[in-house]
Amino acid sequence: MAADDYIIYTDGACSGNPGPGGWGAVIMHGSDLQEISGSADKTTNQRMELQAAVEALRMVPPGSNVRLHSDSAYLVNCFNQGWMNNWQRNGWQTSKKQPVENRDLWQQLLELSEKNKVEWVKVKGHSNDQLNDRCDQLAREAICSGEKLKSGDINSETEVGLQCPEIISRKTRRLGVLTGGGDCPGLNAVIRAVVKGATYNYDTDVVGFNNGFKGLVENDAALISDLAVSGILNRGGTILGTSNRDNPFDFRPGGSDYKNTGEDRSADALANLDQWGIEALVVIGGDGSLLLAHRFSELGVPILGIPKTIDNDLPATDVTFGFDSAVTTATEAIDKIHTTAESHHRVMVVEVMGRYAGWIALQAGMAGGGDIILIPELPFEYPVIIDKIMERRRRGKKFSIIVAAEGAHPAGEEPVYQEKGEIKRLGGIGDLVAGEIEKRTEMESRATVLGHLQRGGSPTSYDRVLATRFGVKAVELFQAGQYDQMVCLRGNQIESVPLAEAVKGTKRVDPDSEQVKAAIAVGTSFGCRLGENC
Repeated sequence: MAADDYIIYTDGACSGNPGPGGWGAVIMHGSDLQEISGSADKTTNQRMELQAAVEALRMVPPGSNVRLHSDSAYLVNCFNQGWMNNWQRNGWQTSKKQPVENRDLWQQLLELSEKNKVEWVKVKGHSNDQLNDRCDQLAREAICSGEKLKSGDINSETEVGLQCPEIISRKTRRLGVLTGGGDCPGLNAVIRAVVKGATYNYDTDVVGFNNGFKGLVENDAALISDLAVSGILNRGGTILGTSNRDNPFDFRPGGSDYKNTGEDRSADALANLDQWGIEALVVIGGDGSLLLAHRFSELGVPILGIPKTIDNDLPATDVTFGFDSAVTTATEAIDKIHTTAESHHRVMVVEVMGRYAGWIALQAGMAGGGDIILIPELPFEYPVIIDKIMERRRRGKKFSIIVAAEGAHPAGEEPVYQEKGEIKRLGGIGDLVAGEIEKRTEMESRATVLGHLQRGGSPTSYDRVLATRFGVKAVELFQAGQYDQMVCLRGNQIESVPLAEAVKGTKRVDPDSEQVKAAIAVGTSFGCRLGENC
């Protein structure tokens, strides 16, 4: 270490936003180590983080080289990502055209950093870094000291130590949670598990952000109590609300389905996490939401992902919660359609969800006794479908059930989309197939689109249990300081994988899988020339 090199660790703490707060810093210069701290009566976590950095840099002579470590991703990224420069250009306004909070401290921090060569380093809160843990302790003790001084219980010369448990207990850890993307059965079960697991076992508060990443950007959030999650285990949907149209890195009024030019609002999201004192964020979502979560992890936010999608198309987990409930709903619908198909001697096409993966169609089709299953992984041919229907008629079976994934398509053609203005969504393959069959066979054919029925309703017992296990595992990872992970199911065990691995690619049905072969073995066709019965 050169004579002009300084290593600084800073941290802030707050027992409420606003509430009593404290800050602490450790300053190293050669073999010298200095600790400083302070408190405030009514403040926020963000202000205490800034105060710690300001007071620490004041102790450094101008012209020094400084490595300043903070567990506030927002503070570090304001300098490393150039947000500070944007504020100055915009007259100290945020991207929302609102005044920057704590401008006085930001300006002091800017002036002090310009007098030195400062390298801003993000560290994980409650990690194995002893100096960072010491800063956290100093900040908590400062809260205690400030409260005691205010009440007249001690004087400034009394050693405080950790003699203020009633104050320190109010400075519990905080975990954030949001649900992103499309809804599915089991989301409430996960929220319940996160809240109960954190509250009962680790004295950790949980802050819920409403409506997915939109709530994170707009600071639409609140503490979730144990009472708030009572009785929601069997409820579909999500008590937090969700959105699949709000990307913080390309945020647009009205959502991303519109033409308006988006703007990067990730700085606002980080500021809100910092304001709430969030140590880690649990993101419950599918591939899109987890990709956004991964981008925040690259900005220094400790992230824990929980895989949610009825499509079951995430490659890093054997099963996602919501899938079993969707398959159950689709199977029940196919069971009911069987009777009307047989009564009227019709061909009935049931269109199910799944996007570009055929998992729902495959399993619901097998469970519901579908005669033909059409999935994106096996492009179909109409002559093969017609041959199967006519072969059934020759055997005295005057009706047929076809289960079609929304992403299924004829060989050599693209999937079918429904376009409404700027919105382009999969859908319509059921009507297309039914129309072609009726035209080629003169058999009456009907299509039924199950649509969002598959997303709604009460989760199955399997999904309730899986969601609960996922939520508990996420809290355990948080307590262990193992971040940037996604929980997953491997065999019968709940494990975790790096988030970067979890968001790679899409898990699709393997045409050579045992499930496909089992379906073919009992006479099911996939509308293509695969195997003897296909």
